[in-house]
Parts: sequence; C-alpha cells; structure tokens
Amino acid sequence: MVDINTYEIIAVELSASNVTDDEVLPKLLKQTRRKINEISAYSAYETKQCYAIVRIK
Repeated sequence: MVDINTYEIIAVELSASNVTDDEVLPKLLKQTRRKINEISAYSAYETKQCYAIVRIK
C-alpha cells in the first residue's frame, strides 16, 4: 500500500505465487493504523470478502 500524497510505502506483504491478491488484503490493512479515505485497486480485489474487510477498516 502506498500513501497517494507522499508516495510513502505504508504496508507490504510478500506472498507465494499461489496466494491471491484478495487473500493478502486483510494482512495489508492490519499493518496500518492510518485512516483510509480511498482504496484504488484492480478487479482481483472485487470480492465480497474484500468489500467486507474494507468496510470494517
């Protein structure tokens, strides 16, 4: 994850090739306590699980 204003990396997760992007999203969100105003992502994150996790955050 990158702060779009400062371009600072605020979260990172290294995963195996068989791990999907939507599986990694919860781990990324747990790495920051910052308020998240917007998330921009591509279609791999278009899952019910991702939407639920983002709503909680």
